Amino acid sequence: MKRFLSVVSALCVIFAMSLILGCAGTGKGPTDEELIRATIDKVKVALETKNLDMLMTTFADDFEHPEVGGKEEARQALQMGLESGYADEGKVDLTNMELKIDKEKGTASAYPIDLSSAAGSVSVELVLKKYEVTNEKGKKVPAWLIKTINVDGL
Repeated sequence: MKRFLSVVSALCVIFAMSLILGCAGTGKGPTDEELIRATIDKVKVALETKNLDMLMTTFADDFEHPEVGGKEEARQALQMGLESGYADEGKVDLTNMELKIDKEKGTASAYPIDLSSAAGSVSVELVLKKYEVTNEKGKKVPAWLIKTINVDGL
């Protein structure tokens, strides 16, 4: 019995080490879909907690919207909306969201993202593009950021 437990323990250690080495050795990192979902999850948390600074980290520096303008104008519009109570009781529903990655254009679409608050509800499409950003450790890493937003009915 003691020998059996020793063998089982050794196999567990070997299995654990192979998992660790296997993960460390691939060096692939997260997939595009995982990176996109991480950005969208961050958008959800930022909107539901009304954290404008966090939300703006998901916007590309070259963000552009035909009615709003660039990233700074979008920030001002969002700040005004927060101050006016449009995000009160805000919820982000990702249940029906589908991701579509267009490798030729280098963009991705996340739609529908259903937003609701005390002011009403709307569905939006986030159009994202892959960028290289500097993480908190100073390392360059890939990230999908919001290039533009399309709102149903506008």
